[in-house]
Amino acid sequence: MTRQILYQECPLCNRGTVAWNEAESAYRCGQCGLTLKERAVLDLFRKGRLGVSYFGEGDYSLARQSLNKVALPPDLLKVTLGNVYPDPQLAELAAGSLEIIRPVRTVLAQIILEQLNEKCFLQVNGLRRGHGQPLDDGGSYQPVNPVRRQGIEWQDAGNLFCTNQRLVFPSNRFTFIRLDRKLVGARAFADGVAVQRTGEEFATYFVGCYPHEAALVAAYVMAKVPKLQITPAET
Repeated sequence: MTRQILYQECPLCNRGTVAWNEAESAYRCGQCGLTLKERAVLDLFRKGRLGVSYFGEGDYSLARQSLNKVALPPDLLKVTLGNVYPDPQLAELAAGSLEIIRPVRTVLAQIILEQLNEKCFLQVNGLRRGHGQPLDDGGSYQPVNPVRRQGIEWQDAGNLFCTNQRLVFPSNRFTFIRLDRKLVGARAFADGVAVQRTGEEFATYFVGCYPHEAALVAAYVMAKVPKLQITPAET
């Protein structure tokens, strides 16, 4: 890893450059203060894998819990950091404040844009999609328990994209779930997110993400579907 510029554009603020800071022996964004350091994996290998040592100013308690011991290669870490938002902003998003969403600038997101002519706002990698226990009506973006695997009928695996119109899950089947009034439930889990559409006897589960990513996807779905939104008093 060349210790110069890690990211030309910081994935957390989209404003600064994340570059090597000799005094801190870490990569740091000059705008928001995001700080990344090399971190051991299973206490054995450290070179080439980075973890977050500081998110910058703000309440990032959920993201800190998610990534406390995580060490990833720079490319994977960049996507994961693109899904990090302060806790208050997640609450605002679940209440309908879509203006806080940062754009996704990955190559895969650009392909989605070109193929569907829809703007891509979120990308979560490495998920399994399955049909499982139906959800009650309503939305919840706070991840508490992990998804119960028992009874889930697994369908495929891939990356989840949230566009301005739908959830897109490209795989050998290419699943679309429109963010419209037929979507009646959304729920975050500690390791996944699920959505419920009216008329379906199952909920669609996307499993295998970090808690902060599950919270973000659920909050985004809630923001796009007015009847799922929560009021500030409920946060």
